[in-house]
Parts: sequence; C-alpha cells; structure tokens
Amino acid sequence: MPVIYASNTGNTDDVNMGRLGQSSWTNARDGAVATTSTDGASQTSVFTQVYTLVDPRAGTTVYGVRRSFMVFDTSGISGTVASAELSVRGYHSNDGSVIAVKSDAYGGDGGTNWSTSDFNNIVGFSLGVNSLAGVATVYGAQKTTTNWTTSGWNDFTATSDLLTDMKNNNVVIVCFMDYTNDYLDVAPSSGDNLNCGGYFAESSSYKPHIDYTLAPTGYANNVNGVASANIGKINGVATANIEKVNGI
Repeated sequence: MPVIYASNTGNTDDVNMGRLGQSSWTNARDGAVATTSTDGASQTSVFTQVYTLVDPRAGTTVYGVRRSFMVFDTSGISGTVASAELSVRGYHSNDGSVIAVKSDAYGGDGGTNWSTSDFNNIVGFSLGVNSLAGVATVYGAQKTTTNWTTSGWNDFTATSDLLTDMKNNNVVIVCFMDYTNDYLDVAPSSGDNLNCGGYFAESSSYKPHIDYTLAPTGYANNVNGVASANIGKINGVATANIEKVNGI
C-alpha cells in the first residue's frame, strides 16, 4: 500500500501545543491561544494531555490541555481512496485517551506555518460549544487507556471523511486531542494528570503515517459499442478487475 508520512519541514512542521496552568477548565480548553508549544521534538510523553492539579505554592487548582497537530501531503492522490489507516507510534504514557479530528490550522491548506493561535483550529469547534461529539469532523475513532500502546503503533481506521479529504484536498491536517475530557468537554477529576505519549515526524524510525489503498478503476472503455458503466463482466471477469481487453 502507498504510504504518506507527516511533514516536518517548512510551513507544515508538526507541533504540540497546550494551554497550561489555567484558572479554570474553560480557560484551558477553550482559550484561543496556546501558552506553550513544542516544535522539533522526536517524541513526547504528552502527545495529548489533560489535567486538574493543585498548585502546591499557591494552593489553587490549575487546569491544562495539550494537543498535537500534523500535516499530510495528499496532493498526489487522484483516485478514490478505498481504505486507509492513520498510525502514530506510542511513547511512555498511556493513561489518557486520544481521538483524531480534522483541523484547519496551518492556514487551513498548509500554506502558512502553525501559530499558537491555531490551538482551537478544529473543524466544528466554536466558543460556547461543549462536547464536540457530532460537531467535529472525526478522522479516526478514539483510543482509550486500554488500547493506546506505548511500545507499538496506534492505528486509527480512517473514517469516510478522511478518505474523501485525502482524494479532494492537497493536504490533510489532523489534530490529536484527548477524547474523554477534551473532546467531550468534561473537566478531569481533581488530581488527574492524563497523558498519552507519541512520536512525531522528526523521529528517524517512527514517523506518523497514513497507509492507503486506492479503489480499482476497472476497464473504462466501450466494448462492442456498450458503455463500460453498463457492463458488469467480460468473459466472466468483473470489469473492476480488468485493465485491458485484448491488450487495449
């Protein structure tokens, strides 16, 4: 199967961004600008993160959220994508949860580099919207604490939205976010610090990638004056499995 790797150069460098040490869950999750960002790391234990912790010095409760963003160049795909799998190698931590959703960071088309103001650039996200269930465009269903591995690949089966965007768009932009708390907008319990670790495209061995399969195009010509759309088989062979007839 063809493979597309996440970009780590130019305007489409992958990044981990977060809003940390916030006074409320709403400030952490819904704030428009990230307070911290990491660009260029090979891996991180906080690929996704949510927390509700007590600041020992001030005695106050603080909240934090981290998300990871990356771009895949799909400009070379012209046919229909029949199936695909989005894969991230796990690292170090797996007591959180992860879901892959469509993002419009990087200018929406990969034309500009990420900025800290891309933190909430998730398609379907808007201030005042609580749970993103049924609102965000999901690219890969959630992985929970029981199935996020730290020693192997975490594979997301592509949704129909991802398959369509791979065919129609020059880039696919993915945000990986915590599912149980961030995506569903549920503040973590006091004392919780929930992380899933992962590798970025800077890794020499474990680059995030998409494996995909194109749908067969079949024989697209008339046979004896009959349009191919009206022909199911030729000599018992399905037209979807025929590239040439008598060498043509």
